[in-house]
Amino acid sequence: MSLILGGIIAAAQVIQYQCRNSYWNLTRNMEAASILYPFSAADSWLAGGAVCMEAFIYFLLIPILAVLPFGTSYFSDQTRGFLKGLYTRVSRRDYLTAKYIAVFFSGGLAVFLPLILNLLCALVLLPNLLPQCVFPNNLICAANLFYQVYFSHPILYTVIFLCIDFVMGGIWACTALACSFISDYKIVAAVCPFFLQLGIHVICTMLNAIDYSSIYFTQSGYGMKSAVALAAYVIIGLTSTWAIFRKKGETEDIF
Repeated sequence: MSLILGGIIAAAQVIQYQCRNSYWNLTRNMEAASILYPFSAADSWLAGGAVCMEAFIYFLLIPILAVLPFGTSYFSDQTRGFLKGLYTRVSRRDYLTAKYIAVFFSGGLAVFLPLILNLLCALVLLPNLLPQCVFPNNLICAANLFYQVYFSHPILYTVIFLCIDFVMGGIWACTALACSFISDYKIVAAVCPFFLQLGIHVICTMLNAIDYSSIYFTQSGYGMKSAVALAAYVIIGLTSTWAIFRKKGETEDIF
């Protein structure tokens, strides 16, 4: 379900933007109007543009996409009585560690795969040109981190953000694990990461600190102004979710 939903959004962006940009490239006489510069794959894929409704929707829904595959599996294991038999064969610590790692990678892949497929479509439809800064098609400038990489090796820059998106997907999936103990309803654990990100985004918007919203700084076309935001999300996200999940999981009475 996660890959289907992510794939639909990614495919909609291909049809709405990439095909249009490819048609624009093919129908413009670049030699007659030297001021024109063709669209490239790096600024036309799902996360590469400056204004794209599909990108906003996708990155808004990243917590949902990350949680759907495996994020609530601990809750399901507990309610079905699976843990009672499992804990007689393996230690709780080993199970909790394996569960956390599996959920992290499942969430990361659920976010990563639609993005990489969208990027491959962009590379098929559009040229891999070096970006130019005179008439940019996104918001990357000298104020952004890795801007030198973007203007010299745009695909490498894109890969860096794909890795960031993978990590963020894993963190949001593990957030659902940590929320598995706060309610007797599975849906509560599933939607907690989404509303947490939405709440952070609203606060950042109200404080005029939109650069710290993960909906935006995880998009390669928007970029990061500072590594502090990413470091805070990763460090706080991983340490807090692991600490809560392990402590609650080791002390919870399942029998």
